[in-house]
Amino acid sequence: MTSIGRGLSLAIGGAMIATMALGAPGALAQQADKPLTHVTMRFGYAATGNDTFWAYGRERGFFREEGIDIEFNEGKGSATAAQTMAAGSDDFAIDIDGGAFLGLAGKGLQAVAVMAPVARSPIVLLSPVDKPIKTPAELVGKQVAIVGGSGAAALLPVFLQKNGIDASKVSLVNMQLSLQLTGLLTGRVDAVATNIVVQATLRAKGLETHAMRYADFGLTMPGQYLLTTVTYIKAKPEVVEGMVRALQKSMRATMADPAAAAEAFHRLYPSYDASTALAESKILMDFFTSADTQGKPLGTVSLADAKAGFESLKQAGIVTSDIDIANVVTDRFVH
Repeated sequence: MTSIGRGLSLAIGGAMIATMALGAPGALAQQADKPLTHVTMRFGYAATGNDTFWAYGRERGFFREEGIDIEFNEGKGSATAAQTMAAGSDDFAIDIDGGAFLGLAGKGLQAVAVMAPVARSPIVLLSPVDKPIKTPAELVGKQVAIVGGSGAAALLPVFLQKNGIDASKVSLVNMQLSLQLTGLLTGRVDAVATNIVVQATLRAKGLETHAMRYADFGLTMPGQYLLTTVTYIKAKPEVVEGMVRALQKSMRATMADPAAAAEAFHRLYPSYDASTALAESKILMDFFTSADTQGKPLGTVSLADAKAGFESLKQAGIVTSDIDIANVVTDRFVH
């Protein structure tokens, strides 16, 4: 996710997408005589179809075209991944939930969102279609599974408050991601707070779900960010620009051939089912743009969306101090 998102409308026809430049011809050859910069990028979670784009970009050589030797590291939640990166363990963190990041930024996290691959928040509450939870009021008396450190968990109190729901009347069950899904499949919990791409995994296991999007009930929030630090930006601005370009190419290439991208992801993570990765990546493409980033480059960081999201966090008491949002999100690297 993250000022995540640059506007490439998914209504664009496949023929038009196919004409988009996915990388300059001969770029790899031009880079051959130049030393590559080793860069580490941590995912918000364990690798899923959410990361199909980046795996495909690495296989296609888009990072190397930018002089980057990319290393992927898996994460354990948006908040944890962001903090790990900011502490110096990684150069970048990606798929970081916008709300989780803004909450941390409001508490002093030293990181900056430099791209928003996912502009519109994909955070939802999933419930079985035969027992759907369609409105926030229906959460009262229900058990909801959350994953500690996730954006969905961090924003759930905000979502409840915005909709006038007494949080004490909703039972939250903290689980690991795999157990969270098992809980919904077995009926142990009534809903899960998660990323909408999880619908694909549940569908593959035979459970169709209803998605209640946080954004549909008053919670405007950026989707997912690419983060780095001010120190890294000052030291290597050309690498930051190269990362953004490589990620944009990866997104375009995946949109043009999602099946090939899913296979590339499966080759990198053989234990992950390619068909599930394909379904998840297709779901996520619908969230590449927000109302504010329509018609703008992929990955555009929306200052308006970030400000609206931060105000929601303040209203819910998640953050108590004011910050200059322009100091923690920037679109200077997105072209």
